[in-house]
Amino acid sequence: MGALVTLSEKTIEVLPGAVATCAVTVKNTGTVVDQFTIDILGDAAAWTAAEPPTLSLFPGAQETATVFFRPPRAAGTPTGELPFGVRARSREDPAGSAVEEGVLVVGAYQETFAELVPRTSRGSRGATHELAVDNRGNSRLNATVTAGDQDQLLGFDVEPPGLVVDPGTAGFAKIRVKPRARFWRGQPKTRAFKVAVQGESGPPILLDGSLLQEAVLPRWLIPALLAGLVALIALAVIWLTLLQPAIKSAATQALEDAGITPLPTQGGGGGGVGGATPTPAVTTPPVTAAPATPGPTPLPGETATPVPPPTPVPTPTPPPVGEGVPADGRLAVDGTYPSSTKFAKVFYLTDLVFANPGGKSGPLKLKRGPLDLITLRLENFRDLDFHYVTPIVIQPGDDLTLTVSCSGGGTCDPSVYFSGFTKP
Repeated sequence: MGALVTLSEKTIEVLPGAVATCAVTVKNTGTVVDQFTIDILGDAAAWTAAEPPTLSLFPGAQETATVFFRPPRAAGTPTGELPFGVRARSREDPAGSAVEEGVLVVGAYQETFAELVPRTSRGSRGATHELAVDNRGNSRLNATVTAGDQDQLLGFDVEPPGLVVDPGTAGFAKIRVKPRARFWRGQPKTRAFKVAVQGESGPPILLDGSLLQEAVLPRWLIPALLAGLVALIALAVIWLTLLQPAIKSAATQALEDAGITPLPTQGGGGGGVGGATPTPAVTTPPVTAAPATPGPTPLPGETATPVPPPTPVPTPTPPPVGEGVPADGRLAVDGTYPSSTKFAKVFYLTDLVFANPGGKSGPLKLKRGPLDLITLRLENFRDLDFHYVTPIVIQPGDDLTLTVSCSGGGTCDPSVYFSGFTKP
């Protein structure tokens, strides 16, 4: 007993998504009535079927069934030659089953999908778009990517310019779009362009895109600059009308609380408080005429001759203050310099520089004889200078004395440097 299987075609061609058929003839070579089940063997079995699937045959009889090949239109469907077998399996004599072999040739197809993200971009100097290419076919895709605009207003940089995409996968490219000319101000302008994806065969895929070209200077810039200018003017007004007078008043009050009374100033020394006493008016003493000297007593009969008065002599005026012989010195209380000095001639004091390098605290006085010229607090300064436009006059014999009382321990090292000039 057994079966004999015959195919109408040994080689069958089919495209994914289409249907191909083949006639299979089964003959019962046995001696009893038998039922034969038709099976498909090989890689194509999943999408192949026989109609009818079973045949009942008398001994020596034969019948024909049709085999349908339906490969799906999907990226996973293989291409090329796929061997297959058609088996007629006997129910009565399984060992007598028979198989006939053939070849199924599955064709390739292209199905490409492309997308441009974003479709519309914006910028003054250009923008970047991303191109995604999906290969939904069952063969490798080799595609080139190009871009252009009709008015030639844009420049393009495609990276990479070619894509190799396997079935069922996606490839990506970046497209940099740049305007050839820019404008500084104005409304945005729309620049349209197209991207073409060309495979090895068939028409290209065309994608529409656009660049919304903006002005180099954003619209908010000028209002922002105006707002900033208004804010600066407002700050200047607040400083001049409110803050600066308040700061000056607070500084003056702080000096008064510290016991420092600044002298009226016409010019300041470098880094300290400049002061000057008002320039006294120089008064020229009046010229006093000497009384007339009476002449000799005339003899009887003679006329008296008057004697003219002597020529008046004006009182000499002190020399004006200004030019003289420069002189200076230093006073200290730590023994490095004397704490008191005298002058052999009239000394015109013009500058004082006080130093408190150790940051001591306590009172400091500078005296001219018994008179206190300046009284300070050490904790209020490290260095302090005074300049006098009208000098302080120190007469010969008067002492210029520095007295300091330091607190806080350590060496009491404050000192004063004085300078001026002498006149005879």
